[in-house]
Amino acid sequence: MRLYLAGAIFALPFATTANAANNIYMACHYQDDMGINPVTQLFTLEGDAIGDSYSTWKYDGIKEWEASVPGEVHYTSSYTTKNFVGQFKKFAEEQGDSHSNCWVSTSKDLARAWFTKMSADRRYDFIRIQDWRPKNAGVLAVEDWSGNPSGGVVEAENEADSPTPRQSDEASADSTPKPHKMTNAEADAKYAAEMAEYKKQLGKQQEQVDDFKRAQGEVARKKQEQKLAAERAAADYQRQLEAHAQTVRNQQLEYQKELARPAGVPNAVYRGFWARDCDAARKSATLGAGTSSTTRFKEVTTETSASGCVVQGWWWNVAGGGTATRQ
Repeated sequence: MRLYLAGAIFALPFATTANAANNIYMACHYQDDMGINPVTQLFTLEGDAIGDSYSTWKYDGIKEWEASVPGEVHYTSSYTTKNFVGQFKKFAEEQGDSHSNCWVSTSKDLARAWFTKMSADRRYDFIRIQDWRPKNAGVLAVEDWSGNPSGGVVEAENEADSPTPRQSDEASADSTPKPHKMTNAEADAKYAAEMAEYKKQLGKQQEQVDDFKRAQGEVARKKQEQKLAAERAAADYQRQLEAHAQTVRNQQLEYQKELARPAGVPNAVYRGFWARDCDAARKSATLGAGTSSTTRFKEVTTETSASGCVVQGWWWNVAGGGTATRQ
């Protein structure tokens, strides 16, 4: 047995035309310690290449699943170490990473749509493992994510004692110029540069986030200061209103007092009397201690509260006898 390269793009159309209607399209990726997901190129496989004895993973089974979940690629399970899925799982483990994923679709357009979506995500690397190829996995064609055919379809075939015409054609095709493929060192350097740029951009984004948060904090602080200032101004204004109202009340009271002052009584005194109720307070003004039949009281204001009643007015004594009176 020997390994040969079936990467000649002249032969691939003949290998795929017969089964084109039942082809499936696959790609795999794993996550490294930095959280980056290196992705393989896009593989075209025979419709039953990953099915083994499971109809779910053969062309018709995959097609049935897609009908229930339209617009999505179908992620597979690594139940064998021989087929496409199992070989990639083993490859990922050899890289020191156990979290591998492969997906399959019966639609190349849907497979490309997956690439379009993920290419905007910096966590996906479509360069590092572009040279990975499985062996004896039913691969019909390999292409990069731009749709260009890519050589290196690896299959096993019985080795003959003498070269066959097919082998001679392959050797001839193998001698044709091929695009430069990066070495591991070049790929690692490119990855390191991209990761450095990614971290640089991430740092800039974090600075923008921090600046935005500081601006938000400054706005909130100024709003709080403005709120407190407004509350202080409102409280000051309320105190001014209350002081003005008290001044007005005092002025009105003075006016009432002067208006009620008894004429021709220079010894009249303005004073108040308290009792549990207003009637008792009025009586104490002329009948209480320190009063006599010549005591007079002219009420001006009355103020009641929970503790009792206060009556205020002009209080004086006049000469002569008789019963004490209130005016």
